Amino acid sequence: MGCVLLGIFGFLHAGEFMVNSVFDPITHMTGSNLQADSLVNLSCLKVHIKCSKTDPFRVSCDIYLGHGLGSLCPITALGSYLSLCGSAPGPLFIFSDGCPLTRQQLSSSVQSILNEAMYSSSYSGHSFRIGAATTAAAQGVPDHLIKTLGRWSSDEYQIYIRTPVSSIVHVSYQLVA
Repeated sequence: MGCVLLGIFGFLHAGEFMVNSVFDPITHMTGSNLQADSLVNLSCLKVHIKCSKTDPFRVSCDIYLGHGLGSLCPITALGSYLSLCGSAPGPLFIFSDGCPLTRQQLSSSVQSILNEAMYSSSYSGHSFRIGAATTAAAQGVPDHLIKTLGRWSSDEYQIYIRTPVSSIVHVSYQLVA
């Protein structure tokens, strides 16, 4: 759950926090890439992204996560995960045998859960960014914050926002009201 919430709340590409196949400490996220603002009264988690497909020069960047509500809190989920797995060197997300959770395994697991829930859409590596941008827009988050959170330098973030059919259908009602 921690990896999914990190992906969504961080507006991340799956490749920014998952191992592609073989772990590389220079490019892949580790536990040391997470930094809490306080050990006593945690309000913010800084996540260091080492590389990204939108960062061809490997400048890296930091993103910040705040508390979410209830079970959808990325800080709580990551804290619970780290308390189980520890902070040993190596990939951030691992199985109990120490093998890394790969991007392909995450994709397969998410797609399986979507299928079980009878959700017909297919998951892709951009799904976390699409879900984050769509949810933020639906909640009224200003465009400039969506752009900042997703680290978009242009208005390209708009193609990630999916407009619900209910909103489109509602326009007909608004036109005659």
